[in-house]
Amino acid sequence: MTMIYKPTTTMNELKKMNKRKNVYFQTGVFGSDDSEIVKIAAIHEFGGEIKVKKNRYVPVLGVTLKAGTIITMPSRRWLTITFERNKETIDRIIKANLKKIAEGKLTVEGSNEIIAVALSSLTKKEMGNGVTKPKHREGQPMVDTGRLRQSIGTKVDYKGKTKGYGEG
Repeated sequence: MTMIYKPTTTMNELKKMNKRKNVYFQTGVFGSDDSEIVKIAAIHEFGGEIKVKKNRYVPVLGVTLKAGTIITMPSRRWLTITFERNKETIDRIIKANLKKIAEGKLTVEGSNEIIAVALSSLTKKEMGNGVTKPKHREGQPMVDTGRLRQSIGTKVDYKGKTKGYGEG
């Protein structure tokens, strides 16, 4: 008996997925390393020191910071904490997408778009939750203006070809 092999749409989609071993998702704030919003995102995620460039009055503290003063910023993880807190949710999304791909109801590219949007949405949702509050001011610096949250985007890199989603 001779078997005739006729690839199905599902089989073709799964083959595409298998060939595309190098699909990467990047979530965060994108731009040049010296852009203001990238610096803000980095100092919040990793902490660090900021050197005051010129004398500046800070109303919430009621003091003037002199040029050369070093301000130590604590780490207020907003990006890595999202993945730690939402690992199960991300796994569920991926498993649901794989099932839909196998059923022929979703393409690999469609799945990647869903995952990308979910990653940036989860990151925006988690921003500021459980983060150490500043000692010398009211509010939450990462979320007060919404600027950092609005700058979060996601990229899907298909072996060097990148598609972006969201603000980033």
